[in-house]
Amino acid sequence: MNMTAELGGLVLRNPVMVAAGPWSGSAEGVRKCIEAGAGAVVTETIAMETYPILHPYLHAQGTQFFNVKLYSHQYLEQWENGLAALDKDGARLICSIWGETASEVRYLAACVERMGADAIELSLSAPVGSRYRSYSTYPERTAKIVEAAVKAADLPVFVKLPYEACFFPEMLQAIYDAGAKVVTAIECLKGLSGVDLENKQTFMPTFGGYSSENIRPISLAATAMLKQYTPFQICSCGGISTARHALESIMLGASATQLASAIHIGGYEVIGHVLHGLEDWMEQHDHAGFSEIRGAALSSLRPFEDIRPRPVRAKLLKPCAMDCNICRLGCIYDAITRQEDGSIALNQKACAGCGYCLARCPEKKFAWDWI
Repeated sequence: MNMTAELGGLVLRNPVMVAAGPWSGSAEGVRKCIEAGAGAVVTETIAMETYPILHPYLHAQGTQFFNVKLYSHQYLEQWENGLAALDKDGARLICSIWGETASEVRYLAACVERMGADAIELSLSAPVGSRYRSYSTYPERTAKIVEAAVKAADLPVFVKLPYEACFFPEMLQAIYDAGAKVVTAIECLKGLSGVDLENKQTFMPTFGGYSSENIRPISLAATAMLKQYTPFQICSCGGISTARHALESIMLGASATQLASAIHIGGYEVIGHVLHGLEDWMEQHDHAGFSEIRGAALSSLRPFEDIRPRPVRAKLLKPCAMDCNICRLGCIYDAITRQEDGSIALNQKACAGCGYCLARCPEKKFAWDWI
């Protein structure tokens, strides 16, 4: 079985990449990612100057994960010295860079090429401290930044897209015309973890990058849209933490996937877990390579206007006397009630076919009844 992936002309030993972040914030972090089996590692974003670290820089509540660290805290010389001694061991090194101007981007692109980077990932925005740090709504300015990176180094240039840029045709066209043929989608979202009501203040001192599995549906939509409507190769990023998540992105058209906050949550070993899960699934389904499944799910995804509605109602497959009340409380059409004997009753005439009961029933006691 062939586990390799191709991205921007680079052959990766596998499609499991590591996204830019604190887990790849030094040569030592990059080494750990490589040893865990990553096909490619994106460094934490390298800028012309270092930025202070707010402590704590990670905020987590349940499955919510926020990061208030901006860019790398290491100087260029530190990156150069660390990467000079790095054994890539067959993995690809991708340096994430950010520059305030085209000239800064040119300088940084040339620097990371000398450091041994195999590709460049260009950051267009940051959900942290982004008062003046976003190009994502200015196509002409973005084109100049992308073109600067493309011309400064003889390396593939990937552009990391914030969510809003994925659905901005003029922006996507500007990026493509400037010479970038690969995009990473999506950047984490700007978010806050909440408010301390008693003290009337936010739990976090500033906005943070919101990630983890909660943003995966948004990432999947971006991957599918980009594959359906643009010529870019896509590296899917956002909420990926299992082999199943990676496979979903690939079936929607991604050439590779990136792990991010999953590494902070599960440790570097999560890279190996995802990789082994991919290998097992591919072997079990007799696929020789990822090209056989890439984009396979897109044919089932159509524009809303092109779908012909089919009337449907829910039906109960077997009697239910569970006391969870999930279906009854969630049925805003009053089609589901509880009888005096404690059993659940379904009035099909009142059912609107929304699908809530099918999706939420823990015992899967509902099914569709096509009319």
